[in-house]
Amino acid sequence: MGTVQVRKGNLILGISDRIKINISWFGLLGQKVEIRDIYISGGKVNLHKHKDGSIDLIEFFQQEKHKLESAHQTQTIKIFDPSFTAENTSFNPKEIFKIGLKNVQIENFYVHYQDDTHNKTYEIYLWNSAFSISFYGNALDLTLQGKLDGQSFQIYGSADLNEFPVTLENLKFQSTIILDKCSLSIFRDLLVIFPNADFSKTILNGTIKIKKAPNEPINFNVTAQGKNFAYQGGNPFGDIKLNMELRLDIPNKKLDLPYISVVWPGVAEGNAKGTILWNYKTNVSLQVTANYLDYHSVLRLGKLFEFTKKFNNPNRPDGVFYFSADLKNVYALKHRFPVLKAEVKYTYPWIYISSFHAYIYNGEILGKSKINPFKSKFEVQGEVYRIQSDRILMPYTNDPIISGNMFSKFNFITEVHNQSSDFLTEFFRNMEGSGNFQILNGELLGYANFMIPVLNTLGKIVSFNGIDGRKVEFSSLKSDFKIENNRFYFQNLKLQGNGLEADGKGNISFEKDVDLILNLRLGGDIVGKALKIPIIYKGKFKQSIPYIDPIWLGSVFAGSTIFAPFFTLVGGPYGGGIAGSVVSEYVRDAWEGFKGLFASKEKTKRNNLDILRRFFS
Repeated sequence: MGTVQVRKGNLILGISDRIKINISWFGLLGQKVEIRDIYISGGKVNLHKHKDGSIDLIEFFQQEKHKLESAHQTQTIKIFDPSFTAENTSFNPKEIFKIGLKNVQIENFYVHYQDDTHNKTYEIYLWNSAFSISFYGNALDLTLQGKLDGQSFQIYGSADLNEFPVTLENLKFQSTIILDKCSLSIFRDLLVIFPNADFSKTILNGTIKIKKAPNEPINFNVTAQGKNFAYQGGNPFGDIKLNMELRLDIPNKKLDLPYISVVWPGVAEGNAKGTILWNYKTNVSLQVTANYLDYHSVLRLGKLFEFTKKFNNPNRPDGVFYFSADLKNVYALKHRFPVLKAEVKYTYPWIYISSFHAYIYNGEILGKSKINPFKSKFEVQGEVYRIQSDRILMPYTNDPIISGNMFSKFNFITEVHNQSSDFLTEFFRNMEGSGNFQILNGELLGYANFMIPVLNTLGKIVSFNGIDGRKVEFSSLKSDFKIENNRFYFQNLKLQGNGLEADGKGNISFEKDVDLILNLRLGGDIVGKALKIPIIYKGKFKQSIPYIDPIWLGSVFAGSTIFAPFFTLVGGPYGGGIAGSVVSEYVRDAWEGFKGLFASKEKTKRNNLDILRRFFS
């Protein structure tokens, strides 16, 4: 039959280009006509599902009218009404097949489906679909190939029809679902629970195999690739490959995850296994391992899946997720942690890390933490053992400034704003915390070497015997600290080295502004511990030059009279002598002492002035 119209009275419900029906005339011996095969090519129907669950066939040409708001009354035929179904009515699907129907094939057919329950409409296109029953009527095969809202899908399946009534326990079937460059927008009714995400850009390729045997859970094997995840209004990112097996035990409300394998090239590669139970509340237990993992990228992806509060059930408690993590090569805060182990509990919206143990730079970090991943809020307490200080600072400074083994106790809180373009900058900018640290058997290098300004200044007129200004080695450097207002405050800095000691206080901002004063005390037979030199670091880290406090220099010079004649031309705060608190006791001793201190021979007044001019130049 060609150019077919399906009518009820004058009401046209559907059209088809071609319908072919195969009839078995042998059924006439039993006074019935058996329809064996139906073939439909081309056509369209319109279905309308109401909120009460009933389904209507809508007048076909109603969809072609230009003004649906016109006075024309929509014509429909109800094809399913749940109110007519008795609860205890016994239903045997084999009744359907008594007419002898064996095969139904549909090609190039459109279904317009309007769902009032979710206020959605769907366009379904079946380009090659088939439904067949075995000769003995004990098996069913199904093929669906087509598009849903423009997205391609293929579904193949078979089911056993031997036992009726069909129950979940005796059900036997298998199915394969193939998605090829399918936009996740087709699952919009499910994914609406994630309001931060825009899955219209996300493309999914993969195969889902489903199998159910009698008295067995439903088994799922999933091989999939998802890419182009995005936030609302954001740019797409990510290319993730997933392999997993699931065993769904509906009667016991249990989902087993024998294995999950995830690969995000260059970002993460890991495995997991565990169990999900749901009854009064959801309980999830997972063991997670990883060969490498970029924390910031994974966090960015995870925040996409924040649940909406719209569907919250106040009578149902939040689910609890337990993770036991054994991770390798974790990249976070510009560092690579070779090993990171943690015990984690998650209850929306907080991740509670009861313990973590990280190995890094020949040392260890132990502690606990509390994280809100959806607001990027962090609360951390920890201890550091034997970490190489130069390695821990390397990502933040171009040149090394300190070496030695660091020990520390610390705690801090911080938050990174959702729209922040620079996670690390926001992480430190909003940090507040406190603690202490000690670095043993180290060396101050480069910009941190405070002996450089000392030797460049006082070294021109004072002999520092035994002091090598090229390096400052120390046995201990320690301080209490606090973190606030984007600054790291050293509250009581103390350094002990060979032939020198120092104490100080000050702060360094995370934007590398420095405001620090060190009081250097040098030992030895010549200078003695009376020499206490204040050194100032102020300005931009590595750009401003550390210097000796000029007020201190002025007071030192003014404190002595023996050099006053030599400084009369200098004037100002530097007029007077150079002994003061530094060399006053040596001045009172003898002129010979000055020869040793200043390493000068008997020279003229002009020669001394030349030295001082070069000193201040």
